[in-house]
Amino acid sequence: MIRIAVCDDDFQTTEQIELLLLMLQKNILEKIEVAIYYSGESFAKAIQDGCPFDIVLMDIEMKGMDGIQAGHLLRSNVDNDSVQMIYISSHEQYHVQLFDVQPSGFIRKPFDQESFQCKLIPALQRVLAKRQQAKLNFLPIQKQGRELLIPVRDIVYLESRARKVLLVTRSEQIEYYSTLNEEEQKLHTGRFVRIHQSYIVNFYFVKEISYKKVVLVTNKELPISEKKSASVKKSYIKFRGDLLA
Repeated sequence: MIRIAVCDDDFQTTEQIELLLLMLQKNILEKIEVAIYYSGESFAKAIQDGCPFDIVLMDIEMKGMDGIQAGHLLRSNVDNDSVQMIYISSHEQYHVQLFDVQPSGFIRKPFDQESFQCKLIPALQRVLAKRQQAKLNFLPIQKQGRELLIPVRDIVYLESRARKVLLVTRSEQIEYYSTLNEEEQKLHTGRFVRIHQSYIVNFYFVKEISYKKVVLVTNKELPISEKKSASVKKSYIKFRGDLLA
């Protein structure tokens, strides 16, 4: 899912943008979730605990907090540097003022489907390409409405806890709503193995493996289910062999 925020105080414009985005959804075969804000203040409130959006379409001229002020507020948090900001306006004299906000594009009003798609399709493609690359090096997780990217090399193990997952890295523990089945599908690399209904381990942090348990480099012991014991040991032998190859 791609999350897009539209901030414009003109109802007709937001309605047109939402319709065009839903049409684009069919072309990219990816669900688009659209959030509408009719003022800079309402957008600012939505991102006060972090920006959950991949792309922001921002009108410049609005009463109260304008789009430039809202853009600076967004960029004031370094965690939002990857959010693509596309400005919308009937005037182009704001280019110098937009420099610090680092916009990804500018759409001039009035716009039609073709001019809109010329700006949005590249932005959508960048989001999808970034996610594809992230799948190889990072585990994306959702916590408190924000997407966090956890380096897979730092993950020691994952543990199922009712409706939550406890993710243990070399430096921290993160608990979030998910299932181990969902996380297992996102971990494509062969270093991660499901050793038990409740555990996925990173073989890089395994010190010792026996029929019933795995001992991590931290000396923590995790159980291996009986039905997975043979396949886990086989996978571990292959993993060690690939390291030495």
